[in-house]
Amino acid sequence: MDDSILRSLDDVAQRRRYRSRSEAVREALREFIDVTEWGREDGAASVILAVIYERGNPRADLAMLQHRFDEIRTMLHTHVDEADCLQIFVAEGSTARLKELIAQLRRIKGVKVIKFIQTAARR
Repeated sequence: MDDSILRSLDDVAQRRRYRSRSEAVREALREFIDVTEWGREDGAASVILAVIYERGNPRADLAMLQHRFDEIRTMLHTHVDEADCLQIFVAEGSTARLKELIAQLRRIKGVKVIKFIQTAARR
């Protein structure tokens, strides 16, 4: 590896308090695998979805998704403020099906924000 890359790696490893350069490389490789797998239509993944939506608007639509997508393992609902709610979804399955779930969420009226974290399924 190039010396400048190694210096940058050592700097990041120190700032993030990794015990070794190897630990930082392992973390980077896991992230690379997760991103690559998410891009494959035949891959498998787990996702955590955070959805902020207008209070009272799409609640029935969100509940309906749980019946249409067996990939949803659990949901959590909370009130952000008087105007907005937060719905958390935990789902796992094929990346194609999970992307379809996200697309369905984006179509629901009243949904303001969708953020997600995905990770490749470990085999």
